[in-house]
Amino acid sequence: MKYIYVVLSATPTKIGRAIRAVTRSSYNHASISLTRDLSEMYSFARYRAHNPLVGGFIQEFPQRLTLGKETEVGIKVFEIPVTLNQYEKIRNFVYEIRDDEDQCIYNSLAVIGRPFGLGNNTYKAYVCTDFVLKALMSGEINLVKSMLAPMTPGEMEELLDPYLIYRGSLTEYHPASVSDRELIQDFFRKTSPFREAFRTAAHFCRLMLRLYKGRHC
Repeated sequence: MKYIYVVLSATPTKIGRAIRAVTRSSYNHASISLTRDLSEMYSFARYRAHNPLVGGFIQEFPQRLTLGKETEVGIKVFEIPVTLNQYEKIRNFVYEIRDDEDQCIYNSLAVIGRPFGLGNNTYKAYVCTDFVLKALMSGEINLVKSMLAPMTPGEMEELLDPYLIYRGSLTEYHPASVSDRELIQDFFRKTSPFREAFRTAAHFCRLMLRLYKGRHC
């Protein structure tokens, strides 16, 4: 028997707090882990700490979830039993997105435009919950029949409740530390406001093109 882990977290960011307020959920972010100690945990989120709008596929680590702050981050961990075949299918899905030359990106439109239904069905663009759900679906774990709109962390929390194994602070869960220091350095690396403005504009241009492609495929 193998296990796949889903982690919901309440990150200490302005967007995180806004998402929790709008969705009336205790959590705003979802990740999937191939290991119990969260050493192989993945999601879709910002690339850099200081720019919440530009992102894509990322490997999670504790400092990402805390933004490097001395603060407690509340999490829920769900342990889903799977067969070896299911586990390999989910792992392959995650790795294929990680290694995709076309690079899947963060669906910022779906986050900021959720009240207006913006960003749905965008080609190769995910929010965190989309990614986690599709990863599970690749292993024939179907929590929902269809995905017409991005699921909120609160909705995912209800669906995963039977698999809950931990609720508390991230620190007390004792996740694995990061061996690749470049991951941490890159996340906190700062660039000029002009460069970040350019990256943000380019990101939204890509999103708009992929939104159009997703609706006409």
